Amino acid sequence: MDKDKAKFVLRSFRPGGTDSQDVDFAKALNLAISDRELGEWLTRELAFDAAFAEALARVELPEGLREKVFLAMVQDSRGLPQIDSKLGAFMISAITSIEVPIGLRAEVLAAVESTAKIERGSFGWKRVGVPLAAASGIVLAFILVDGGKPDNNFFGGNTPKKIAVEALQSGFVRIHDSPRFSLDQEEKDLPHLISYLREKGLPCGGGYLPPGLEGIKGLGCRELVIDGIRGSLICFNTEHGKVHLVIFRRTEVADDLPEIDDPVMEQSGDWAKASWHKDKYAFSLMSVTDKDSLARFF
Repeated sequence: MDKDKAKFVLRSFRPGGTDSQDVDFAKALNLAISDRELGEWLTRELAFDAAFAEALARVELPEGLREKVFLAMVQDSRGLPQIDSKLGAFMISAITSIEVPIGLRAEVLAAVESTAKIERGSFGWKRVGVPLAAASGIVLAFILVDGGKPDNNFFGGNTPKKIAVEALQSGFVRIHDSPRFSLDQEEKDLPHLISYLREKGLPCGGGYLPPGLEGIKGLGCRELVIDGIRGSLICFNTEHGKVHLVIFRRTEVADDLPEIDDPVMEQSGDWAKASWHKDKYAFSLMSVTDKDSLARFF
């Protein structure tokens, strides 16, 4: 494998080590390790991808955009079932009852992009329409699927969007690990941080903290936008290392979380995670440590 082919392959490499076991990716990565120029190129590519992903995650979609797009497509009759059709109603009911596995969206879109690159490299632009058509169908499925049961008011947009705690935690780690990660407000005084978040219309957590964080000075805070849902991050510098408090509105979190007295404790790689709810807020406390060390804050 030469450097040109390695670059072609590595442009589709996904972060997190998902592709590292693939034979072609393994060859390209080994070449990047031995070739300094290729290795530096790959570092820049991954840094750009991470920065772009963070920027994209912080884009706020206009309220009601999903419903407006869907309605426009239905009214134009472009391949979608009509709402007044019995068959159409049956199809919509069936599709909306499907629960999409966590992470499927990212996997599918990455695969579609990889396929499109291969088509362009091997056959020119003649066959690009095939993966793009497949992508259009997949995107339509994501528009239709809301992870819940069919709703008679499906087109009304009254059902609030919800996201799983695992997705929120993964989204935070992705943002945190970005080379361009920063805090919107750097401040040690916790009341000032909470006031800042409240003024921005972000969930501030009501000042509720695990016992082990009471009296600890903060590092700063920032807005988190994950899958279009706005949340908050407050960072602390403790004697046991940095810990990160992720706060979202409870109505926008899919999981039924326990009270703070009995948080859900998990270990995911280097990250320890604790999740709970209090009043109208859902919390996750995260740190690069083990979950037994994180448990001392409770």
